Amino acid sequence: QQALQEALASDKSPNKVLSFNDFGLIIMTRKRVKQSLERTMCAPCDYCEGAGWVKSPQTVCFEILEEARRLARTVNDVRQTTLRVHPDVAKSLHESERMVLQEIEDYLGSVDVTGDKTIHLEQFDFAFV
Repeated sequence: QQALQEALASDKSPNKVLSFNDFGLIIMTRKRVKQSLERTMCAPCDYCEGAGWVKSPQTVCFEILEEARRLARTVNDVRQTTLRVHPDVAKSLHESERMVLQEIEDYLGSVDVTGDKTIHLEQFDFAFV
């Protein structure tokens, strides 16, 4: 134990050598003072903002439906509605989530879905004329 303490004396990181446990292993602590190699060499993802996940297009479709329900209570005299979404969400609305698009149209009337590569997968915009 004393030899380990002497060896760690030159270590710049704060450390503490305690005692041997029941398994014959020495108990010690050492504070990390530098960032991990991953944090040093990498940056958070701008797209997912470091979360590591983004919502699925299907989830975004249902969020759009919820927003359409909310908007239907406040928007009147709409002739045309344009919905700007990520192309993956537009594809889902026209294919696997067609029933969701029909329900959105039940609330807001005819909806022109426009896929826009510049919009984030989880974002969408309604425009009313």
